[in-house]
Amino acid sequence: KRLAALIIAVASLSFLFWMFSVADIKQMFGLQRCVALVGDECITLREYRFELMKYADLLDKPELRSAVKRQVLYSMVAREALYQEARSLGLIASDREVADAIKEDRNFHENGSFSLQRYREALERLGLTPEEYELQLKKHLSIQKLLRVLEKGVYLTVRELDYRRDLLTKKLSGRLYLLTPARVKLSYSPTEEELRRYYEENRERFRRKADRVYRLWETGRKEEAHRLYSSLKEGKVPPGGRAVKDSGNLPPEVRRELERLSEKNRYSLTKVKGNYYVVYLEETSADRIPPFEEVREEILKALREEKAQELLEKKAYELAEKLRKSEEVSLKPVVFENSKAEEFSRLFGVGEEELVRIVFSREKVFGPYRTAGGFAVVYVERRLPGGEVNVKAIREGLFRSKFNSLVDLYVDRLLRSAGVKLNEELIDR
Repeated sequence: KRLAALIIAVASLSFLFWMFSVADIKQMFGLQRCVALVGDECITLREYRFELMKYADLLDKPELRSAVKRQVLYSMVAREALYQEARSLGLIASDREVADAIKEDRNFHENGSFSLQRYREALERLGLTPEEYELQLKKHLSIQKLLRVLEKGVYLTVRELDYRRDLLTKKLSGRLYLLTPARVKLSYSPTEEELRRYYEENRERFRRKADRVYRLWETGRKEEAHRLYSSLKEGKVPPGGRAVKDSGNLPPEVRRELERLSEKNRYSLTKVKGNYYVVYLEETSADRIPPFEEVREEILKALREEKAQELLEKKAYELAEKLRKSEEVSLKPVVFENSKAEEFSRLFGVGEEELVRIVFSREKVFGPYRTAGGFAVVYVERRLPGGEVNVKAIREGLFRSKFNSLVDLYVDRLLRSAGVKLNEELIDR
């Protein structure tokens, strides 16, 4: 769960600050239902669904689907609030700035320079007109102007730098106790009622993704690629090509194109390193949730794993309590010497607040922390000053962290004053 939350947070943060999409194009096809209103501006259901396509892999995980949807919508709402603020401050990108950004975008280059043909082809694959794309780009560039103004207000003190340096360089020595499932003897057999209740409460977890079959044509000749693409546009499937079910061996750019295809948009053309790929969604089946008996063994395994984790976590807390009381423990520890505090952050997903406690408090026992194989309890015996550090890297990292915190607070204030309204009925569709 912690890893899932981290993935979502990182995705949404980069999305909020540095990306742009069709979500910034309002009311493309006239009056549409809104999933959110930011002031008087509508975020339409179509825009919301288009945005969700970028997170198709996460949406395939039932336990993440709801959280991903709401995080994506929050990012769209926050970006709209930032644009409205930029507009009110007169920080709007000019038409010249938009044109320059398009010409400098390597996605639209061919043979080292801007290609109008490639630009039009790229927008056509996305289902955008040049006017729509240029509007969203203008909004993106305007938000960047606002963020640069905010960045001017960030500064660092000597005390902050010293504190950060100590946090990142302090050397810790002690003992690490790792508890794995092998430490648990489980004699648990779920009842029929427990199995069925788990199935009903977690039906989405067992959803089987729709089967999709594509037809792929690969060629090094531009004229042939455009001929194939034109045939598909006319509703004619050209002969040849090859059927593709597993796209794992295809270039990442082509896999992304495949993910975009749908019943309404079944074909695409993309160029990767001199080769043209024309793809067509040939067959597709609906998602399905299998009946209880089909997933019975999966449920049994899941319940036993959950029970084992509960028992293991209980043992981990008991171990930590014994160490705090200086009582003997039978588990043999792993000894660590002069380890940096940030290693605990990477290994156990320790947050900043907990890392501060490990480095600066006088406590010795920390955890338990969840690991890939179970739980870990840390016993710190010594804390020693660190050696030479890259002060420039620390300053840049701290500055970026402080800037992001400032933007978070700024966005929060904007959203409070903008009068955001959410359409709960549409969000989880």
